[in-house]
Amino acid sequence: MKRTAPLLRILLVATLYYLGAKLGFLLSISEGNASSVWPPSGMMLAVLLLGGYRLWPGILLGAIAANILNLLSSDRPWFVSVAVAVGIGLGGTSEALTGAFFNQRWIGTSHIFNQGQNIFKFVAIEAFSCMTSPTLGVISLCLGGFVSWSDFGYSWFTWWIGDVTGILVLTPFIVTWFRPSLNLILRIARTNFSRQGINYQRNRQTKHLKYSSKSLKLLEGVSWLFLIGIIAKIAFGFRYPVEYLMIPLLVWAAFRFGRKGATLAICIVSAIAVIGSVYGISSFIRSTLYESLLLLQAFISSITVTTLVLSAVISERQHAQVALQKLNQELELRVEQRTSELQDANQEITRLNERLKAENMRMSAELEITRQLQQMILPKDEELASIAQLEIAGFMEPADEVGGDYYDILQQDGIVKIGIGDVTGHGLESGVLTIMVQTAVRTILAMNETDPVKFFAILNQTIYDNIQRMNSDKNLTLALLDYQNGVLRLTGQHEEMIIVRSGGLVELIDTIDLGFPIGLEADITDFIAFNDVNLNSGDVVVLYTDGITEAEDINGVQYGLERLCEIVKDNWYLSASDIKDVAIQDVRRHIGGHKVYDDITLVILKQK
Repeated sequence: MKRTAPLLRILLVATLYYLGAKLGFLLSISEGNASSVWPPSGMMLAVLLLGGYRLWPGILLGAIAANILNLLSSDRPWFVSVAVAVGIGLGGTSEALTGAFFNQRWIGTSHIFNQGQNIFKFVAIEAFSCMTSPTLGVISLCLGGFVSWSDFGYSWFTWWIGDVTGILVLTPFIVTWFRPSLNLILRIARTNFSRQGINYQRNRQTKHLKYSSKSLKLLEGVSWLFLIGIIAKIAFGFRYPVEYLMIPLLVWAAFRFGRKGATLAICIVSAIAVIGSVYGISSFIRSTLYESLLLLQAFISSITVTTLVLSAVISERQHAQVALQKLNQELELRVEQRTSELQDANQEITRLNERLKAENMRMSAELEITRQLQQMILPKDEELASIAQLEIAGFMEPADEVGGDYYDILQQDGIVKIGIGDVTGHGLESGVLTIMVQTAVRTILAMNETDPVKFFAILNQTIYDNIQRMNSDKNLTLALLDYQNGVLRLTGQHEEMIIVRSGGLVELIDTIDLGFPIGLEADITDFIAFNDVNLNSGDVVVLYTDGITEAEDINGVQYGLERLCEIVKDNWYLSASDIKDVAIQDVRRHIGGHKVYDDITLVILKQK
């Protein structure tokens, strides 16, 4: 059954082509094949636009059958007639396929006759695609001896203009009448909308008006046909050249009856003009067949294109009006709904504002407590002054209320433990993590753990477990320095450590191979190493976070490690506190009025 249905459709298409060809032969103005309108061209293009490309075998079969029966009556051998018929059939099939393809690509089958600009595209496409059928057809006729090569140009043009005229007249009519119109869609949309918001009584009144409108339209249609009949009788019965009087009636049809009425009117007027010319009673008849065909087809083409464009423009305007009315009605309902929603939203906003004020007060209090805790655990000046062999000065300024930087100086049993770190991000969560690190460092130090690798491993495990419990994604870079008797042992991964020797020589100690970020993995023992640095009198050690080196000015230029090294190198002879003050002032000058995005921490150590 699935194979039978497509075959039946193909046979139906072939039959339609055959009947259309017979009609085309009947519309010849003189003996032979000079048809003023070739109906199969318009019928088959409409078939492909509505039914798809898979129906092309029906076009080929119908074209071959129609032309074989027409050519077998000649005195040529039967196989020559068959070959010529195949050539003509291939031309007609390629013409329909080419037209359908370009219309779908350039316009789209559902919008061909909906807009005025699309009508001109349609005409241009068909003027081009109709070249294939006359080219293959006339060449086949010339090769078969049915047409002289000297008549190639005349035959080609006659064929081409007949195909174009057939498409202009019949394709819009078939596509418009056999495809659901946009008007129906709009009526359905309006009906659905009316069910939502328009009362039942108004619907009853609308139905009554529709019945009255249909009666008036029927009377108007009968009047239109009566006037067409009178003009046809005058033009073709009495042979007066008044065919142009049909043009106002076509305009009337376009305005009053929509696209369906306009396409039907085109077919009726074209049929009257062709029939009158076939019987030789039209003003289009001249002394030569060429002139007669040209005048008739020029008339049909001009009225067709004009009427199609006019109906499309009118349809666009009507659809726009209907859409505008629908939008206005929807807007009224939406305004009412939005007004109610805005009232509810205003009440909700008021409630949320009150809640937000309370939350802001709570958050501010929490941040202030955390900030104070950070400040409270920073080393005091008297603690730093008690360290006999080192001058130490520190500075820390958070970008927000609570920073993510950490530094601490602790002293136990003659060993000075110096720590500096940077938690990812800043704010409350980062600040809490710095407090955890300070507590863990002090606790492990109180346990008299002197092995830097074990110290670092225990610290990492403690912080890692807390981060997992917090369900946080934070971690930090951390460097720990143990100082005793002029030797500085550096452990952990952080920014490069700067050493400015007495006299201004700068050394950089890379920490990338001395550790691993804290809190990222449970066990980092294999990554931990240390580096010993001997300090002489007057040597300066600089520890810092990336808030200094990555500080930006208004142009986005970073402060940089090189500038920090230069400022310390130029002032190494000053005290640790003075070096710290000079460096911070230089950073502030660089930043200027630009926003500070990261915490700034700087620690200066100087060997006495």
